[in-house]
Amino acid sequence: MISIALYDKDGVCIAENRNDQHVHQLFVREYKEGDRFVLYTDRKQHLRVKLDSCIESANVYSTGGSFEYPIPFGDDRLPYPVGAFEGEYHILDVMQIQPELRYEDRDISTNPLDVREKTTVFPHCTASIETRGESIFAARNTIDGLKETDGHGVWPFTSWGDNEDSNAEIHIDFGRKVVMNKLIINLRSDFPHDNYWKQVDILFGNGQTMTLQLNKTGIDQCFDLKGIIAESVKLCRLIKDENDPSPFPALTHWQIIGRECDN
Repeated sequence: MISIALYDKDGVCIAENRNDQHVHQLFVREYKEGDRFVLYTDRKQHLRVKLDSCIESANVYSTGGSFEYPIPFGDDRLPYPVGAFEGEYHILDVMQIQPELRYEDRDISTNPLDVREKTTVFPHCTASIETRGESIFAARNTIDGLKETDGHGVWPFTSWGDNEDSNAEIHIDFGRKVVMNKLIINLRSDFPHDNYWKQVDILFGNGQTMTLQLNKTGIDQCFDLKGIIAESVKLCRLIKDENDPSPFPALTHWQIIGRECDN
């Protein structure tokens, strides 16, 4: 069973719809601060979720239970396109899907509906620190599907900043074991404002590690992950170019290409 509901700041349910496999709902209401969606699934399953006409659908994995999506306001809305969550009419669509063929590679890390809070919907991106705690530099921005690297700040220049912390780490949790075959990194390239990380380590949830050498560019940098099986992946030990006077390296997007795991 799948249900989608809209609640106000006081926890009053404004509207709700439910179905076994597909929920389509029109909400007629201008969103108010404190409003939130609550998506509920009664078991583990793959879903295609679209919560706003301005934001791409997300193919996600639900571990079951409730998932809360607070409607962003103020600065929290800056990473989203103009028009998102605005107006009176809102169409939401949630559908159970089957993942692509088990042995066919696909994007398993992009989730434009990721939230900064604890979640039951994956992939989910978090970091040890975010620049000044601002939404425009939140970890979730790096899996939103946007690869506009030559700027920073509001949409579409979403990115994650390390707050000048040499111990900063960023992490993707998949919610289940997956097979990881390729990593694509897009560094933010708003030069000369930006520095870049010349070397990073990638640490997998199973304990395996790799060291990657990066170039000063915003284009795709691709790495073979050799079919590593794990529930999560982390970028850590980020080493910036000490010869560059800028203190601001940043990550625009990272993407894992892989597939579902047999077990």
